[in-house]
Amino acid sequence: MRKTIFILLILLLAVSSNSYAGSIKTGDTFPDIPLTGKLSDAKKKYLGLKGAGPWMLQDINSDYTIIEVYSMYCPHCQKEAPTVNSFYKMLNESKEYANIKFCGLAAGNTEFEIDFFTGKFGVEFPIFSDPELEIHNKIGQPGTPHFYMLRKDGNEFKVLLSHEGPFESADEFLKTIQGKL
Repeated sequence: MRKTIFILLILLLAVSSNSYAGSIKTGDTFPDIPLTGKLSDAKKKYLGLKGAGPWMLQDINSDYTIIEVYSMYCPHCQKEAPTVNSFYKMLNESKEYANIKFCGLAAGNTEFEIDFFTGKFGVEFPIFSDPELEIHNKIGQPGTPHFYMLRKDGNEFKVLLSHEGPFESADEFLKTIQGKL
């Protein structure tokens, strides 16, 4: 009986560790994911999106896109929200970075939860919903927060940076981004 339990435990650990094996890494191709959610006209304009959606990642009008995968229930995401807001503000206010757009993907969160998070933490950047975790699963179930910097290459997206976890500071993350351009 002990041997059976031991074997089952080993199999369980092997299966659970492989759940992160598919996470998209730097150098990989990022899928053209669907983007859904309610965005203000200003946020649609910022991303170059037209209509009411849903849209595709390909529809974002920029050479580079940075996506933060987060969850409102993630304590690291909550703690880091002011730093991410500062990063977005620095990025958005500089003409040097006009060809880089920033958005969020709310893994497992509804529009109500997104509204709560953005209200509580003063988030101004566009956030897309993924209440059923369909997109989160498609991109390999990354931990939160997770940041992807993508470069549009025709109809594909090259991952220039895949960063899991909080970043040190808005300034340091901006330097990291600069190094990828």
